[in-house]
Amino acid sequence: MMKVLLIGGTRFLGKHLADSFNKNQHEVTLFHRGNTSKKGLTENVHEIIGDRDLDLSSLKSESWDIVVDTCGYFPKQVRKSAEALKKEGTLYIFVSSVSVYEDQSVRNITEEAKTANLIDPTITEIGEHYGALKAACEQEVLEVFGDNALIVRPGLIVGPHDYTDRFTYWPDRGIRGGEILIPEMKDPIVRFIDVRDLANWIVRMAENKEKGIYQAVGGVYDFNEVVQKCLWSQEHSTIVPVAESFLLKENVGEWIELPLWISSEDYRGLDYADDSKAINKGLIFRPIEETIKDTADWSQSRNLKPDEWKAGLHPDKEKTLLKKWNESVKLS
Repeated sequence: MMKVLLIGGTRFLGKHLADSFNKNQHEVTLFHRGNTSKKGLTENVHEIIGDRDLDLSSLKSESWDIVVDTCGYFPKQVRKSAEALKKEGTLYIFVSSVSVYEDQSVRNITEEAKTANLIDPTITEIGEHYGALKAACEQEVLEVFGDNALIVRPGLIVGPHDYTDRFTYWPDRGIRGGEILIPEMKDPIVRFIDVRDLANWIVRMAENKEKGIYQAVGGVYDFNEVVQKCLWSQEHSTIVPVAESFLLKENVGEWIELPLWISSEDYRGLDYADDSKAINKGLIFRPIEETIKDTADWSQSRNLKPDEWKAGLHPDKEKTLLKKWNESVKLS
């Protein structure tokens, strides 16, 4: 049994990590602000309420075998946590991102590729600096923990409890049926990883005290096949592929309004990132049908109104776009 501290742990990946560590008979402690609902949180976990940005004193009197940082976004913030938790024998696991690379158009990119440089370390807004911030956070962890650090670089994490809705939109949209607008992508390859596969793998890596840097981008899928698998009723659903040029002209938001869609070659390399290093260490992916079903079931349980979704096309906008598109096709 290991003593495990999760920084965060009540939302999405943290929730699944807590569950996986718990199932493997480890003693789990969550350090969080207490702002997120603990509904659905695994039982038998300890809690320390606190804010990593304000006061870490409650953590310094104890020691843990494993620390997992799922919510570090700013280098100074991560440095403070790493220094406060550094004890002999402690393994610090930092969940970073595949977006850390300087050139994200490169295909088959590996962990050795050059990461982005954070020009201004005082930046307090994530936005366009997300990748560079994560890269800077990695460096802080490595400087403090050296060889006792594990850096994990996931791509898009999906599955039950994904509050961002960046993948959830498609399984839920498939349930509603009708005419479903999708982008007619020139390159339909997409990547994502089920949060439970990522969590289970991180737990195994922790148990084996594995160290180093690993990409965990996920399975390779054809976007059109993904949407097709999201359809619960073929009789009442029609997929309508719409040209990217039309969507761009209509200012449809890539990635957010139409999740998984990126037209720019500047970022396409990330969907071809090389996961072989992690796969050689036991990373496996469950059938996509299971991810879709479980995500849809969870999403339906929320009973969200259209205005409450964080990603995906609003039904009214989708109807308007489909009408415009169908009219343009008739005229051409």
